[in-house]
Amino acid sequence: MALCIKNIYSDFKGKLRGNRIENLVWLLNFVPKLVGFSLERETVFVPFLVLTITLLLYVYGAGIVMYQVKFAQKSKDYVKNYFNVSISIFAITNCYWWIKQRPLLLKVLKQVNENDRLSRQTPCLQSTQEKLLSVVKKILLLFYGFNIIDSIFIYVPHRVDVCNNYYSMTPCVGLEPITSTPNKQICLIVLALQEFCIITVVLNFQALLLFLIAHTSAMYQMLSAEILSLDSQIDYQVVKEKLPDIIGRHVLTLDITRNLQSLYSTPIGVNFGTNAVCIALFFSLSFQEWINFSPILIYCFLVFFLYCYLCQKLIDASEMFEQAVYACGWEKFQLKEKSVVYIMLLQAQKPVKLLAANIVPVNIYTFATTLQLVYKFITVVKL
Repeated sequence: MALCIKNIYSDFKGKLRGNRIENLVWLLNFVPKLVGFSLERETVFVPFLVLTITLLLYVYGAGIVMYQVKFAQKSKDYVKNYFNVSISIFAITNCYWWIKQRPLLLKVLKQVNENDRLSRQTPCLQSTQEKLLSVVKKILLLFYGFNIIDSIFIYVPHRVDVCNNYYSMTPCVGLEPITSTPNKQICLIVLALQEFCIITVVLNFQALLLFLIAHTSAMYQMLSAEILSLDSQIDYQVVKEKLPDIIGRHVLTLDITRNLQSLYSTPIGVNFGTNAVCIALFFSLSFQEWINFSPILIYCFLVFFLYCYLCQKLIDASEMFEQAVYACGWEKFQLKEKSVVYIMLLQAQKPVKLLAANIVPVNIYTFATTLQLVYKFITVVKL
């Protein structure tokens, strides 16, 4: 038994320390595989999502309506109740996405794996690739670690405490009185199970998106480094052999970017809208209430920032690739290779960007502009 546990621990540690795409996909798939919506499955394990949606409708749906009908009196009660509405929107959107977008998600994951495999075929750049994937892994670990710690020690304990009214929602409608046995224990189990389901669905959705954007950005940087190496290449035959491979990977990377837009446009738009409103409304509350809602604010702010930051890195990496194509020493190539580089340059000059709801560009400028608007809103409300 002890040897078995030791082997499991060694295997876990080895996979966690690795900086290859297999290790990152294993990390992303660790919890989803346990609960039934593994990234390797052609279909989703429906019972888990049915349980999540059922509990969501009961705990949040009925709890929100009951609180607004019977207990909400002041404007701040409705403001605090909106946070529960936003959580419901997050969860329902993500559950629908896991089911509806499964075929396209599997296609994108296959493309990402293929792109990574092709980039590893250049021996001199393998160390560069591992460094880039190491950064991606650190982002994922930071995201998971911060939100899990925040949930375990702050958010969930307050959420499952049936004796408080921090979140302006009626818990366990129909189990009154919830302060007596066994209603209290039943309600506690229902609330804890609900929060586990929501955290599992939402966190893994966000982490997968962050991984796909960050990995695509890393592949653009690999392309830039490889095409720049052609300028110092003495053997022209090597240039002729490498160019088709670089073009193929560039086309694949562009296709991945387009698929990411199709895959995440709607959920990013929903998250952007609800996150911005949550951040703005948070600062309209009193200072005493900030502590209770701080986990929600931290999550909204962190996700919003990482979306914009990583999408900006993707844009910067694509622009760096455009400059690398122009600086690859094409003037020394023969006519056929010059024509190929020219076509690739035309493709590289097209802007690479992700749009939230096919309208709002996701970049660091959007992040700064949104915070500026939130600050103006808070200034007006607090006056």
